[in-house]
Amino acid sequence: MRPALAVFAVAVAAQWLLPLAGIWQHERVIARGTTVRLECMAPDPYDPLRGRYLAVRPAEGRVPKPEGMVGRDAVPVWATLEAGDDGLSRIKSLSLEPVSGSTVIRLVAKWPRWGGQTSPETVFVEWPFDRLYLNERLAPDADKLVTERFREGQDRPVAEVRLLDGRAVLTDVLVDGVSIREIVKQRAN
Repeated sequence: MRPALAVFAVAVAAQWLLPLAGIWQHERVIARGTTVRLECMAPDPYDPLRGRYLAVRPAEGRVPKPEGMVGRDAVPVWATLEAGDDGLSRIKSLSLEPVSGSTVIRLVAKWPRWGGQTSPETVFVEWPFDRLYLNERLAPDADKLVTERFREGQDRPVAEVRLLDGRAVLTDVLVDGVSIREIVKQRAN
């Protein structure tokens, strides 16, 4: 076999195997992962470049810094989540070293900056998800529903997330315990 043909065959195989491996990993987290619920913050405005989706930002964005974190760069951290009496999960602890558990999620910690200064006690965390993709026709109505709830001061929506081996997959957004997909479908009819 010619070397060019072998390189071409490897490239073709990689083009198929890499996306399939990502899909497999995503579906594995959904099938086997532990479900946690996180309170969400206000929605972001519509972004025409990314398609129709519902912006999802967990309310816990600023947390006490993990023990031993130094420097100004963004660093990976492992957060252990704990469910409260209200059923919502919150960050119990952050670690710079990988930890295991059914409610562990890998996040990115960044130092906050205010006028060039950093706060030594707290860090911002970046969650591994920020949007829930919906049907093109339903996404604007879902965004409008969430925005109205924030304006009226009603309970915040809740992100339903599956966790497995530090990986997270956003599976749904709940409003008063009901899937936002179902609410928007009922409103459309």
